Amino acid sequence: MTPAAKRPRGRPSLDEHEQRRRLIDAAWRVFEEASEDRVTVADIVRQAGMSSRSFYQHFSSKEDLIAEMAEDVGGAILAAVEADFREPLEDPVAQTARALGTFLERLPSVAIDLTRLEGTIGGRVVRLRQRVVRALTGVVHDHLVRLHASGRAPRRPERAEVEVLIAGIAELGLRYYSEGRRAELLELQPTLVRVLIRALT
Repeated sequence: MTPAAKRPRGRPSLDEHEQRRRLIDAAWRVFEEASEDRVTVADIVRQAGMSSRSFYQHFSSKEDLIAEMAEDVGGAILAAVEADFREPLEDPVAQTARALGTFLERLPSVAIDLTRLEGTIGGRVVRLRQRVVRALTGVVHDHLVRLHASGRAPRRPERAEVEVLIAGIAELGLRYYSEGRRAELLELQPTLVRVLIRALT
């Protein structure tokens, strides 16, 4: 009679994507409790229930992980704003307010100063910001072109106009977020909507 195969003990192993995701999620939780400069890799792996060896299989440093977190946020913001503008055309002010609210609310409540990241890691964050601004510019500009074609906007704005405004709002958002002033940023939403509407329509 063949002996039954032994079941492996402990938790089932996680694939690489799940390991990476667990570390990122753990980092968000740790950063909610302590300032970025006080958090260590040991704190993150302890929260994740993983080892430092596993951490360094996925990230070269804490700063590398932070850059990955920023990319997660950037991707989520872009996807959410694109979804807002895929909805049927409605009142331009209401739709602009909703999309801007989506952008501001998707910024995490955790304060991480991305401007302090240097070298290759800092360059990744700068390139990410540029990609998000370009993509958001395209989404907003296309939306305004449709509004103009439907007779709801008096003129068709130049793409450069849109990019200047989006870049300014993104920079403002990043500064407030890094300084832990998210609540103040959310309060600015009506003002930012008025600026966008007046400048672009």
